[in-house]
Amino acid sequence: MKKRLAIIGSKTFKQSTVTSLIEEAKKKFDTVIFVPINELTIQNINGKTSVMYKTQNLLNFEAIYPRISSRDMLLGEALLKAIEKSKAYCPVNIESYQITNHKFYTVQKLTNEGIIGIPSTLFLSPKYADYAIMETGYPFVMKLISGFAGKGVVLINNKEQMESILDAIHLFEEFICTQKFIKGKNYDIRCYVIGDYVIAVKRTSRKGEWRANVSKGGSAELINPTPEMLNLAKKSAKILGTDICAVDLMDNNKKWVVIEVNFMPGPFKKYLGTTIIQEWVRLISNKVESKESNQIN
Repeated sequence: MKKRLAIIGSKTFKQSTVTSLIEEAKKKFDTVIFVPINELTIQNINGKTSVMYKTQNLLNFEAIYPRISSRDMLLGEALLKAIEKSKAYCPVNIESYQITNHKFYTVQKLTNEGIIGIPSTLFLSPKYADYAIMETGYPFVMKLISGFAGKGVVLINNKEQMESILDAIHLFEEFICTQKFIKGKNYDIRCYVIGDYVIAVKRTSRKGEWRANVSKGGSAELINPTPEMLNLAKKSAKILGTDICAVDLMDNNKKWVVIEVNFMPGPFKKYLGTTIIQEWVRLISNKVESKESNQIN
């Protein structure tokens, strides 16, 4: 049987990542197509759902890998619901998509399952900010729920700065998540969970920048994960029910805690080449072959 893979991209997809994904996937799959999510049509006719791209129903493919962000939420949820009802293998699911795109809910979900995360508070109205700061003190990290890649994340050093930023945010009625700021750390650990395999990467912030995001000028290097890192990463992915994600960790008083979980992590090609992409493709290919083998037997 021929293997076909459909990669569904965000409306704001990164071309270099997509190009490398397609190149690697063609080594394992007979047919590989890439489709931005806004070019799909999701239909429900006579009780049958289809995800159409031109004349092709992508639900007939053996595998579908959605790489979509919070900006794609409306179509993204409908897409993932449709995939769940199909026979196609998909390494992610609607629950992991919904939870990881809500930074506070991610921490809450994992904490309820025994995973230690950064102390966090969620609020909408600025008048509740003082209550949140009672838990963290200054400085603290303020995150927009809809932020990603280090965007919408601000380090608040004092009350004046907080009030100024809250005034601006309140105009757009954005939900805000505050988290404790761990002082003296210019790095964090990103654990790429790919099935049962974990690749650990140390991200270090550039000089003068407190965020370790590579998109903000930080650097990345492969490291050997500790047993604690492996356990946290694998358990977090299992709780969310996803085969592919990235779990970001930070050292807090000599104990690793979860900062957040990423549904659509970048592969850090500048520093890691196609290492991560190759493993994504390997997992998806192996899952399809395993599924086909089980059907034959």
